[in-house]
Amino acid sequence: MLPLSMKRYVVALCHKCGEPRVVRMPARSFLCFKCGSRNSVSKVKFIGTTDDIDEATHIAKKFKLGRH
Repeated sequence: MLPLSMKRYVVALCHKCGEPRVVRMPARSFLCFKCGSRNSVSKVKFIGTTDDIDEATHIAKKFKLGRH
């Protein structure tokens, strides 16, 4: 696996509500679409990294389906 800084997309979890979000790197922060919380990329949990946007979206959707 390549280092995080080498990947184009990461799938991160909002620190407030746990919603997965695809983030294009090198972002420093992102806004959660579900709760509106601003998240620092350096302080959130990642559930996947990839160079392919379709794969990143698939990871996020798979995570959401697994929670319900």
